[in-house]
Amino acid sequence: MEVKSEDPKKALRERIWEVMEREQLVPYPLPLTGRIPNFYNSKSAAYKLCSTGEFRSATTIKIHPSLNAEPLRHLALKFGKKVLTPPLPGHDFLYYLLDPACIEPAFHKFAASKRGFNKLGIRCKLSEIPPVDLVVVASVACTLQGARVGKGKGYGEVEYGILREMGVVDDNVTIATVVHDAQVVEGSCLPLESLSCHDVPVDIICTPTKVIRTMTSVPKPGGIFWELISEVMMDDIGALKELKSLKQI
Repeated sequence: MEVKSEDPKKALRERIWEVMEREQLVPYPLPLTGRIPNFYNSKSAAYKLCSTGEFRSATTIKIHPSLNAEPLRHLALKFGKKVLTPPLPGHDFLYYLLDPACIEPAFHKFAASKRGFNKLGIRCKLSEIPPVDLVVVASVACTLQGARVGKGKGYGEVEYGILREMGVVDDNVTIATVVHDAQVVEGSCLPLESLSCHDVPVDIICTPTKVIRTMTSVPKPGGIFWELISEVMMDDIGALKELKSLKQI
C-alpha cells in the first residue's frame, strides 16, 4: 500500500478505513470513518497478545475502551489481570479499575463490555492508579517500525502522557496494540519523520495471525505537552485538570 500526502497520517487513516469497509473486514459499527475498526477475529488477535511474556507477567494492564479490545479485556480478567480502561469523554477521572478478585467470574465478560465497566468499574483518582505493567493502545494503522495512528483526536496520546506524569509508566513499559492484518503497513506509508513529539509508538503488534515485535526506534513521550492541550481536551479529559492541580501548573 503506497500512501503519499502532505499529511501521511490523515491519508493513511482514510486509506485503511476505505479498504476495511470495501473488503468487509468489520461487522459493525459502520461507516468506519472516524472509528477504531472493530475487526473480525479480534478475539484471535487478543489471544496472540495473551501468549506474550509481557502479558503473562503483567499484574495491571491498561486497555483502551474500543469494541475491538472487548475480547482482550475479557481475557485479561479471565487470566487474573487488573484492567484499567477509560470512560467516555467528559468525566473527571482517568480510569475505571476492573479487579477480577472483586468480580465474579460469571460477570467477567459483562465487565469487559462498555456497559459493564461503566457499572462494575471502580473510579480511580490519579493518585489511586497502580503501576501499569502493559499499555494497550487503539490503532487505525501501524507500521512494522512501530509508528502508529489512532482516530486523530490525540486522546490516547494525552492519556499516555498523564500516566508518564504520574510515574506509573516509564520507557520500559511495553506498548502493544491489537489490529487486523490489513491495518499493518510498510514504513513508507507513515515515515518516522512525519511523527510528532507526542505520538505514542508500539512495541508489539498483535493481529489474528501473528505477533510482531517492532523493535521501534520511535521515542516514547515522557509526559504531557501542555502547549498542545486544547480547551476541548481539558473538558473531555477531566483528569487533565486534576493533573494540572497536582503539578501546580
